[in-house]
Amino acid sequence: MRCLAALAVLFGIATGATAQTRVVRVPSKLLGEERIVHVHLPPNYDVAMQRYEVIYLLDGHVRPFFDITVAAAAYDLTGDARTYATPPQIVVGVDQRVRGEELGRNQELFTRFLVEELVPYIDHEYRTSHFRTLIGHSLGGRFALMTFCRAPGVFPAVIAISGAGGDSTGADATRRCLEKAFASDKGVLRHLVLGAGDREVRTLDGVRRLQAFLRASAPSNWRWTVIDGTGLGHTDTPLATIPPGIRFVQSDSVWDMPPALIEQAAADPERAVVDFHTALGARVGSPVSPSLKSMLAIARARVRQGNADASEAAIKKLIDAYPEDLEGYGMLSDVALRRNDTSKARRALDDAMRMLERLDYFDVYDRERKRQVIKDALAAIPR
Repeated sequence: MRCLAALAVLFGIATGATAQTRVVRVPSKLLGEERIVHVHLPPNYDVAMQRYEVIYLLDGHVRPFFDITVAAAAYDLTGDARTYATPPQIVVGVDQRVRGEELGRNQELFTRFLVEELVPYIDHEYRTSHFRTLIGHSLGGRFALMTFCRAPGVFPAVIAISGAGGDSTGADATRRCLEKAFASDKGVLRHLVLGAGDREVRTLDGVRRLQAFLRASAPSNWRWTVIDGTGLGHTDTPLATIPPGIRFVQSDSVWDMPPALIEQAAADPERAVVDFHTALGARVGSPVSPSLKSMLAIARARVRQGNADASEAAIKKLIDAYPEDLEGYGMLSDVALRRNDTSKARRALDDAMRMLERLDYFDVYDRERKRQVIKDALAAIPR
């Protein structure tokens, strides 16, 4: 007797769910005032246990920039053929009050606010993984580029949009900053995305010069790309650069565990996953917990091996780490049924139903389908 195969198909994590955006007032001794940031938490943050990467968006008070960053930060279409989805991330929109001062004349002070006050505040208040991406446009793009030398290591990834223009003095300062960063990174990965539109000729020329400099001088631990801006003007470039920029930072070539690695370590998939993520953490410069995908792979591998004790242990670790993913409860019920333990099988599905009611779903029909699958599975278990 076994749990319905549909459980594995329908029990995936709640995608497209509603999430939380809150206005937060952060006291700043450095700036002598409260500063407003908009903090967007991933779907089902309150029931999840995982830690999240954080995207810091300069000019976060500009609603279109903020909204597209939020959308791009967790782009994962159910049923998409891609093997790796952009992970959900916390987005912090940093409001600018007088941007010419904060991102220009007084940029050193505003950098200190970000590094010494805002980042520690966000890390204290929310479950963060300490991997951060900084996004800036125009003056904010130049500011973001300069954090590579002003705040080394704080923002391992930078998306600098329409920010490489300016006079030769500014261009020289950017190159000197990057040269300093090249010499100090010691092999830890850095990610840089540049973008400009072909309708902002001066800025595009600056990006092309910087592109040539990176091609000639960037060390192998620097990943960089230039997003095409054909047909775009200065105000268009954020909408065309932010989504592919985030996707570049989150490339499967960096973050995803190759399926062959688990297959090669079939006898001990747990060790393979731990070793991969330990090495990944050293490579990106901050600890990386095993992903949902890799923990599901462990549980499935143990189930295929047919060892009930090892299967149950792996599934329980999956549920502890990702309680919002319903597939684990279905797997646990299935293992219990194979042991003829109908009581434990029912408890696992009851837990799934309780979790389902706590999750937020944008797709109401999806919730109803999953509720019915659980009910049908419960009805199939003899009392």
